[in-house]
Amino acid sequence: MNALIRVSPVITNAPYMLNVDCDHYINNSKALREAMWFMMDPICGKKIS
Repeated sequence: MNALIRVSPVITNAPYMLNVDCDHYINNSKALREAMWFMMDPICGKKIS
């Protein structure tokens, strides 16, 4: 990960930070959003993360 991204307070204070290399491609953007909603669930999220 780029050192400038790691020290940026605007980016690192976010609840999630997605780091994708140049050769990665996300086919379904809804799948990523649903995974974040699942992890943020107060009941199930604490068991996972």
